[in-house]
Amino acid sequence: MKSYLSLLSISLLLLGGCAHQIAFQDAGYTIAPERQNADIVAVIDPATLDRVVSIRSFMTGIANSWDAQPGQMLKQVADIELPQMFNNYQFATSYPQPQNRVIVLELSIPNYQFADFKANISVRAIAYGPNKVELLDQTYTAVGESQGGKMFWGGAFGMKSAVRQSSLDAYQKIFAQLRGDLANALKSSKYSKS
Repeated sequence: MKSYLSLLSISLLLLGGCAHQIAFQDAGYTIAPERQNADIVAVIDPATLDRVVSIRSFMTGIANSWDAQPGQMLKQVADIELPQMFNNYQFATSYPQPQNRVIVLELSIPNYQFADFKANISVRAIAYGPNKVELLDQTYTAVGESQGGKMFWGGAFGMKSAVRQSSLDAYQKIFAQLRGDLANALKSSKYSKS
């Protein structure tokens, strides 16, 4: 009878996993970009913001699932990076009314995966100047730092942190490329705020 109860308890533990939501929460860091003499509105549509990618791992307990929120992560990184790069930053969920001297940056996520202990992320960025003149249309892909050790030693407790750390690393790599391309696009279009 004891062995039957033990087997039943173990089975329930394996089948009754938990779902954990993952975003960056209180992420914050500084960058040293070339400051652009312009204002920017970042646009991320509601479908991207609400996107959830469920992740499972045998190493950390297959019964558990971690729900990564790549759209929320993207917004959080944009909220950190873009105010440091531009004079004024705003966020919107749809293309705003045309405004003079404002750049609109549409961001979307064609791909988000967490596999083999690391995040693999693609972000499409389309930047428009006044009158919706396209300044930039580029898809950036980056792989975050591997978090295998954290997952191995931390198990289910380390998984949430592993997904966060690798995803943040990938997003930072993407934004480093985007910053340079935005600066070049603004220079080549002779866009400047007087």
